Amino acid sequence: MKKNLLLIGLCLLFAVSCNQSDKKSQQKEKEAPIAEANEPKVEIAVEDFIDLITQQNEAAAAQCGMKFIYEDEMASEDGDAGMYTVVFGKDVEKGGMDEEFGYALNFTSDHAYYFDVFEATSINLNLCFVNEADAKHMYEKLAQQEEIKGFSVDKQRNQLGDEYILLRGIDDESVMIEIDQPVCEDGVCRIAIYQYV
Repeated sequence: MKKNLLLIGLCLLFAVSCNQSDKKSQQKEKEAPIAEANEPKVEIAVEDFIDLITQQNEAAAAQCGMKFIYEDEMASEDGDAGMYTVVFGKDVEKGGMDEEFGYALNFTSDHAYYFDVFEATSINLNLCFVNEADAKHMYEKLAQQEEIKGFSVDKQRNQLGDEYILLRGIDDESVMIEIDQPVCEDGVCRIAIYQYV
């Protein structure tokens, strides 16, 4: 009888320890995708990114892994400036029409990103990422360069103390591009880009 109780006790102990190790492995499996989602997955070559900024077309977007998403235009009325936008993206789909102008965007992966050009009284460029780590990784890659495709690269600070990257033309110093640090809001991390000539 004592042997049977000892055998049953050992079986129960073995079953409990197996169950605990199984729970630990399941917990690790659940944690892994979260950690993986926070690691940068987007690899855009800095040279290709400069082409995208300067050319703003489908061929340059394709070099950065993006495809054409949509284009929209509104003619000027009563002296107001007209509006124009074009969007290229990766893992991005065109959604429903916006109430005022353009279209909503739907993201099909945790590492989706897109580039938009918006023209009204000025030209605004934005490289936007769904994943914050991707946005920070892209900005840091740019900030680590000394020179990219005919531009010198320099970190600057604005009057508020915010850091940005200034690209200045090596052959023509009047050509400048300002690239701001990523700002995350409404589920998107935006790197704003301004061109000065």
